[in-house]
Amino acid sequence: MGIQPFMGVNPAALESNMKTDAVEMIVKSGNAANSNVSRRAASERMSMLGIPEEEMTPSVSLAVSALMEKLDDVSRELSRTKESLAEIEQLVDVDCIAPVPNRRAFMRRLGWAITMHERYGHPSTILYFDINDFKSINDQHGHAAGDIAIRHISQILSTTMRESDFMARIGGDEFAVIMYYANEDAAKMRGGEIAEKLVNTPFIFNGKPLHVTAAYGYYSIRRGDDAELALAAADMSMYVDKRRYKEKSNK
Repeated sequence: MGIQPFMGVNPAALESNMKTDAVEMIVKSGNAANSNVSRRAASERMSMLGIPEEEMTPSVSLAVSALMEKLDDVSRELSRTKESLAEIEQLVDVDCIAPVPNRRAFMRRLGWAITMHERYGHPSTILYFDINDFKSINDQHGHAAGDIAIRHISQILSTTMRESDFMARIGGDEFAVIMYYANEDAAKMRGGEIAEKLVNTPFIFNGKPLHVTAAYGYYSIRRGDDAELALAAADMSMYVDKRRYKEKSNK
């Protein structure tokens, strides 16, 4: 025996209308930012929640709509949080004096370069700089002059390196560059060019030109290296050049 009409209303038609209303309510409230959400998308949302269409009564529809709005709010908040974290990450990776990467960023990039060498044999060389007599700049002219010197050196390094290179201030008066697809001969040549440019390019402090010089060293990444050991090897190479500079200065 089929379902009989009641007071002139067909129950099947009434149930169908309720389902349609439920879908329309989800279309309107499930994504407030997009008024063009289709009924098909709303039905898919109901399916994702595991709610059979025949159970989507008006009260259930309202609850689902509120849940969807909350989920949209959470999704937007997560997006904003990710953007904020990305900004913080960028700030953490930037030096506090010069607008260049810091040691933290350098070591992460160096680790990546070592991985690329291990897996694919891609050569990379570290070029390491240490500013000569940097302490005397601070002692004679003050720390403001020292900060200007750091920014001056950072700019020269940035303008003389290749686009593929990665430069950072390691700390104090020390800088390092990762030269991808370069051997020690190429690094030695580049180091000499940069050291010469530093000598011939003074920075201005209180209207007076001040000159800086730099010792440099280099080290090509080898299999089995880790980031700390590779950087230490480049540092040791730099100290050989610094000794030569001190011996020459003392004559």
